[in-house]
Amino acid sequence: MKMIIMMMFALVAITSCGNKTKVSTNRLNSAASDAESTVVNEVPDTLNTVEAVVKQVDAVYAYWNELRQHYDENKPSIDELFGSKEWQRVSNEVAAIDRECECGGFFDFGDEGPLDPWTYDCYEGTVSADSIQVKMQSDGMAEVRFLVKDAVTIKGVPMRWLMQVEDGQWKVANIFFEKDDNLDILMNMRAYVDNAATTGE
Repeated sequence: MKMIIMMMFALVAITSCGNKTKVSTNRLNSAASDAESTVVNEVPDTLNTVEAVVKQVDAVYAYWNELRQHYDENKPSIDELFGSKEWQRVSNEVAAIDRECECGGFFDFGDEGPLDPWTYDCYEGTVSADSIQVKMQSDGMAEVRFLVKDAVTIKGVPMRWLMQVEDGQWKVANIFFEKDDNLDILMNMRAYVDNAATTGE
């Protein structure tokens, strides 16, 4: 049930707002092409390691858990702290549309509830990344695969991130829901924004 809903999430959100253009959920052959933020080409040796990437992935979930336990509106969001500039820009545009939209919003799924791009549907207890695999790429990029887990989702949900070095840190440039036909979150958010601009919604 969740998979069917996920395959339709962008389309449902768009049509709820009156948009008629279908959002593509096709795989990107080149995930790196979606990372439009400024990339640091000269990566310091201290960052150009699998260990540095894994440390940053773990930091994302440590911070997510901290915010959940001790919410402080003055602290930066996960997007602000760990997302690339492009990820933040598009996320902010989606949030602005959702504030004006009578639909549930881009990530709302009716009875199934909202899905968080960082945690999928994992909210129970401590959320963490397990079995992290990193493939270092050129020009300060890395592809990361892992299972996001919580107290209920013992087997974990497969996730894939495209990360890049930006402003001296590893940042998340894109998120893919691997269990849902490799659903490309950034591409679908961009399409959502473009459709809203076209229809004036």
